[in-house]
Amino acid sequence: MAALKFSEIDWKDRQYQAHARLTRKRNWDFSDNNPYFERMMIVLPDPKIKTKQQMKEELKKHGYK
Repeated sequence: MAALKFSEIDWKDRQYQAHARLTRKRNWDFSDNNPYFERMMIVLPDPKIKTKQQMKEELKKHGYK
């Protein structure tokens, strides 16, 4: 199976990968103590969010990071 290029990966998957890298680098846990927990577990999985701009608006509306 061939690996996908970065440009072929969905923007939501790239967000998950970036947050996972940051979490491991900073030695944070993958729980609600993580400062990006709301973004990864509440906002990104929402099916009505289709674009990165919608995600940013939703985060701002609810006061998340």
